[in-house]
Amino acid sequence: MSAENPLALADFVGLLTRHQPDLLAYIISLMPGDPEVPDVIQKSNLILWNKRAQFTPGSDFRAWAFSIARFEVLNHLKKKRRSRPVLLDEELLETLSLQAHDSLDSHDRRLAALEICMSELRQQDRDLLDHRYRAGSDLGEYAKREGRSVSALSVSLNRLRTILRRCVTRRLAMEGGTP
Repeated sequence: MSAENPLALADFVGLLTRHQPDLLAYIISLMPGDPEVPDVIQKSNLILWNKRAQFTPGSDFRAWAFSIARFEVLNHLKKKRRSRPVLLDEELLETLSLQAHDSLDSHDRRLAALEICMSELRQQDRDLLDHRYRAGSDLGEYAKREGRSVSALSVSLNRLRTILRRCVTRRLAMEGGTP
């Protein structure tokens, strides 16, 4: 990827932006309770930016970013160890790193399965779920608008949650993932 190619640069910025929440969660999982997490995420982002030409388009950006972040966390821990004792050693950090990566992968698979399952619902059911969970609104207003009772909508929501849970579990099992 070259700096002269603005599309490639825009693609990199898009990847970095899209994976920023996962990268932050990953670093937090490796540095629980450490007030210097923002410094490490900033340093990791700077290194990712400086090494953007080394990223191979089409490869796993998140894995590449996590690898860089893991080394930044290790560097941070080494610096802290010089000034004061550190509770995490490198072996434990490696174990936590693998578990965090697996956990985020599992979360991504579950979200993808949920999106597919949601698309299989009737539009009115998707609207109800959107109103309740994306908008975060209470059911009273929606019940009036739809001409249904709040209790009927609550029953529908429970039924839809059961349908979605079963669908996600079934999809993950078909993919060979753990539900």
